[in-house]
Amino acid sequence: MLENGDSCRQIAARLNVGHSTVSEIRSQITGSLKENAGGRPPKLSPYDRRKLVRLVTTGKADTATQLKRELQNITNLDVSTQSIRNALKQEQLVARAKVKKPLLRRHHIKQRLDFAHKYQHWTEADWARVIWSDETKVNRLVSDGRQWVWKKAGAPLTAQHVSPTVKFGGGNVMIWGCMTVHGVGLMCRIEGKMNSSLYEEILRDELQGTVDFYGMDRGDLIFQQDNDPKHRSKLAQTWFEDNNINVLD
Repeated sequence: MLENGDSCRQIAARLNVGHSTVSEIRSQITGSLKENAGGRPPKLSPYDRRKLVRLVTTGKADTATQLKRELQNITNLDVSTQSIRNALKQEQLVARAKVKKPLLRRHHIKQRLDFAHKYQHWTEADWARVIWSDETKVNRLVSDGRQWVWKKAGAPLTAQHVSPTVKFGGGNVMIWGCMTVHGVGLMCRIEGKMNSSLYEEILRDELQGTVDFYGMDRGDLIFQQDNDPKHRSKLAQTWFEDNNINVLD
């Protein structure tokens, strides 16, 4: 504790021993102790900082406010949230926004693991048989996601630093597309709301057109789609069966 910079009074109180006992030990090891840099002593000891790191890494707390509450419950130590943030920075931790990901329940995790086990030995030639597909929205002006740019601190805004917007967003286009190992497939614009009937029409025109364009063997290929209800509709399933096309589970 002395080597960590704790005072004799702090140590005596923690160990429930006399102040003179700690002072005597201090005098014996004075040469090996780091010199006091002066100023107000930190409220959080190295032990407290390690405790904060453990609370974060074990998932018991995420924010400085939660850490303040947990630390107070454990050590009865009342410190500000800013002191906790400073301590975490000293321990090389940085604050980051949580990444949004789909909620995975137990059966989702099992399904993903089963999928990985089933296809873990597939070769490059096996995957070359797959046609990949999806729908996406393309904005006319700006992306829905964040856009980043470097600028000097305090410099005025220029056109380079601004992402222009218009009232009502400027509109967007919904498309369906696919790709193969040979190259991109046909793409189509989705007019109105996508339903099982329109999806069957896309399979008949764009998917079938892609297969014919690249001369792929229909009996050997595998079609990938996500588990959207319209993709799994009876109409779509019947079309796949009638056209002898296997679907990736």
